[in-house]
Amino acid sequence: MSKTFFIIIVLVIIVAGCLIYLWVNKEQTCLISGGTVATSSCCEATGGFPNTCLIGACGCPPQYSHEVKICDCGMDKCFGGIFCKKIE
Repeated sequence: MSKTFFIIIVLVIIVAGCLIYLWVNKEQTCLISGGTVATSSCCEATGGFPNTCLIGACGCPPQYSHEVKICDCGMDKCFGGIFCKKIE
């Protein structure tokens, strides 16, 4: 096995580990991408840090909702599940 191939494999493993960490730790991902952690009333089946770029996760009536952590990305932005992005 060549040294270059080994270095590429190590780099791929490091990048994959970082991406998995950010996917799992959505609170940290929110903060890194410029958002702030807040709470909102969302549908009962919705977990923490839902994709706020999609319609529906936090649109249920109060009797079918519960408080969850969300990423508030600010005006004209939404949290796509991994990072804040501009609403198009």
